[in-house]
Amino acid sequence: MEFGASNYYILGEVVTAAMSLLLIINILLTFSRYDRRQRLFLYAAISTFLASIFDILSVFCISFYKQLPLGLCTFVTTLYFSFLMLCPWAISNYAVDIANSISKNIKIGFSINGSVFLLYSIIIMINIKTGWIFRFDPEAGYIRGPLKNTTYALTAFYSLFIEYSVIRNRKLLARRIFWLFVAYPFISVVFVAFQFFYPHMIFTGVASFSSVLFAYMTIQSYLIEIDIATGLMTESRLRKRIAMQKGHSVLYVFTIDNINFIQASMDVAEWNKMILGLGELFSTQFPHEAYHLSTNRFAAIGKTLDEVTAKSKIITNHIENLSKDINSIIPIPFDCYSAVIEVSHEENDYDSLMDIVNNMLVKAKGEHLHNLQFCDEAILVERERKRYIYRILKRELTLESEQFQVWFQPIYSLEKKRFTYMEALSRLRGTELGDISPVEFVNVAESRGLIERLGFVAFEKVCKFISENRDIVDAVSINFSVYQMTNPNLIKNVLETIQHFNLKPENIIMEITESIFIDNYALVHDNMVKLSQSGIKFYLDDFGTGYSNLTNVVALPFSTIKLDRSLVLMMEENERGVQLFMNLVNTFKDAGLNILVEGVETNNQNNLVEKAGVNYIQGFLYSRPLSPQDCIEVLNREKARN
Repeated sequence: MEFGASNYYILGEVVTAAMSLLLIINILLTFSRYDRRQRLFLYAAISTFLASIFDILSVFCISFYKQLPLGLCTFVTTLYFSFLMLCPWAISNYAVDIANSISKNIKIGFSINGSVFLLYSIIIMINIKTGWIFRFDPEAGYIRGPLKNTTYALTAFYSLFIEYSVIRNRKLLARRIFWLFVAYPFISVVFVAFQFFYPHMIFTGVASFSSVLFAYMTIQSYLIEIDIATGLMTESRLRKRIAMQKGHSVLYVFTIDNINFIQASMDVAEWNKMILGLGELFSTQFPHEAYHLSTNRFAAIGKTLDEVTAKSKIITNHIENLSKDINSIIPIPFDCYSAVIEVSHEENDYDSLMDIVNNMLVKAKGEHLHNLQFCDEAILVERERKRYIYRILKRELTLESEQFQVWFQPIYSLEKKRFTYMEALSRLRGTELGDISPVEFVNVAESRGLIERLGFVAFEKVCKFISENRDIVDAVSINFSVYQMTNPNLIKNVLETIQHFNLKPENIIMEITESIFIDNYALVHDNMVKLSQSGIKFYLDDFGTGYSNLTNVVALPFSTIKLDRSLVLMMEENERGVQLFMNLVNTFKDAGLNILVEGVETNNQNNLVEKAGVNYIQGFLYSRPLSPQDCIEVLNREKARN
């Protein structure tokens, strides 16, 4: 496309403007919120569009300078040169951001790029007076100045800076990302050289970097389904891959259960290197079929069970070796689980397949099965049972339900020589599947998002039970889960429920385990303090089960510590166990805390805990969990005897 008497060909700029506009529209339609890289991409697209538009207008001014005010021509061309280098600046910053894992290095790279761009902008602004880059003469028209090649120099600078950034940090970049970045500047140089030798063919910095921008667009669209940390495809791509399944294949899922603890113990560079190594491990074993689903979960598609089984062994061996290397830095071994399921054209619903796999992995974790888990008929039957239990829970988690019940296990006071209060225990009885064990239905409630509802319905039933038997029931303890304790409306819900049943806060004892504090200490602490101030008591449940922190015991408003049954069994092993148990009891009692021991089942265990000086005993030796009616009968008989 020839433009005016100047003989400039602007077809490249017209195409660039059109493609950039389409790209901008695509970005605006793709993202609702932008992170730093997405913003840089948007800046590059907008600057390319504006620079190409002003380049076309500038050529118009050059061609018809005698008919136009020279001030307007100078202004338009100045805008062109201003936007010209904004695109390479944005892309160079993008490369710096991707290639570096240390924020300090990213800031340094941004500062260098920003300083160079600021200097260039100053030169462009003062060019209006100096004419160093260009000027318009009333007779000769457009005249290039002594610094006319500044844009070429800056293009070369940004190209070299991109090369330096990615090569310097190549070990932190997935191979495909590295080579894409390495190629971009060479594409730019080709266009710049063409423009330099053929100045009337308008392939200036905008046109040359439009190729970089299009390549960058390839990266951006690529990264939408490629995880940059590992170089593997994302879950969205796996979902599409399974949906397109025609024949037969095998889905393999691998999870590292304790990866959050590992990440918290490593610095950023070590973590990025490890995650990249895991990505390369999976991509090596499953080329073009490896996926990174989340921080701790990887997946792959194989052709046969035998193939996946063999490759799983290789991956497991590599992970074990990696775990040994990590142990030299932090004493936390990898805790890994894996499962496979066959995929076919008839069975290619992603959510259903992942639901089965998740159940398999949960079971493997619960039973500490570190070998590869295969989906068989038993798994499918179990999955269908869990679905049925879920439907039952959704239907029965109401205050009026007769199938979702709360039973009570009385707790014996050694001081008063009688049952003084009881612990509430959820039950699911008389359903279409018969009586369902708490372990089973609680597991379903947790995995299906019903655990918080289950907890509050149980709490309502407890309050109703106390209200109906207030002449004989003084207090009931009930477990509160992390989901309940971190609910923003916890305090309001608890106190309103107590008031609704005309109870006192002293009638309620809330039992919580220390695992609640792992990620939510501040929130749980605040809720506990406010509820404690209202009169509710708190018991620390299951002390001695592996996550016991004396700091929490002292800092939080607990009135009683429940010692786990494992500590009772420890006493029966030898005299040393007895001594340790007694020392533990004395330590807590000296701190003003009461001691409740659970799981007492034999006379020998009872004698040992009595000798240790505990306050309360709970266990089958005294009473099994009872239905509300049976519990009241037991309390009435005891009351009559006293």
